[in-house]
Amino acid sequence: MRVIFHGDDFGLTPGVNQGITNAFKHGLLTSTSLMAVGEAADQAVALALENPGLDVGIHLVLADEPPLLAPEALSTLISSNGLLPSRNRILRAIFSRKMDYGQVEAEWCAQVEKVLKPGIRISHLDSHQFIHLFPGLFNVCRSISRRYNIPFIRNTMIEPSLSSTLVTPGIGLSRLLQWFGLWGWTRLMAASGSFHGGATIPSVGFLHAGGRMDCAEVLGILDKLVQKPSCSRVEFILHPGMGDNHTQNKYGHWRYFWENDLSLLLNDDLRKGLDMRHIKTTSFGKER
Repeated sequence: MRVIFHGDDFGLTPGVNQGITNAFKHGLLTSTSLMAVGEAADQAVALALENPGLDVGIHLVLADEPPLLAPEALSTLISSNGLLPSRNRILRAIFSRKMDYGQVEAEWCAQVEKVLKPGIRISHLDSHQFIHLFPGLFNVCRSISRRYNIPFIRNTMIEPSLSSTLVTPGIGLSRLLQWFGLWGWTRLMAASGSFHGGATIPSVGFLHAGGRMDCAEVLGILDKLVQKPSCSRVEFILHPGMGDNHTQNKYGHWRYFWENDLSLLLNDDLRKGLDMRHIKTTSFGKER
């Protein structure tokens, strides 16, 4: 079995960038996805170039952050505050058939090209708030993956320890409803052949986002997954960071514990547990 320990939100803030690079240099993190619209995106690009062994993907953004393109190019998307729309507004636009997918594709291509331009190799795509999996938007994401020859798209979500997750502190009803909606929708997409022809690596961590997994839980999940042939390789979605005041002040409403995920990735007991189980770490770049 092979496992990818992945850090989302590279480029979000300097504190998140520091956490991701620390987890890569000194811990088990092998992969990250770069948020090209983040305030610290330029720093993340520079760090990726300084650490060529760090596998880099794109964390596509369509909600709540400033876009790369000018407002006039995104007339149907930009909110009155100049930011990309909320997730709820995106859903309303999709179901009312008012979503301009051409504008979405233009913005997402700009985000990809910002990372490609300095020479960074992109191995995978995922997104902020899993928006790339929404109806219609996955088609845009798949088109981009083909255009830029990006082999992996995050698409299959699993939670092997769902029963224990239900009592995990900080996971409310809203998060659970989002999980069941995403899980059901992705299963329908898979059944309809939406993922056909694309490389798939199942992902764990939606319900535990933001520092809600510890060493024992990760190893327990792996013990369950190792028995499933479809899980010979798996991604753990984590959000390592320093837990600094700036990140907390700006994104504290996410209720993340960035420093917990960093500690998990630096945990020697986790490394020893993987060795005892003969589980190897890998990355999207190595699996392509």
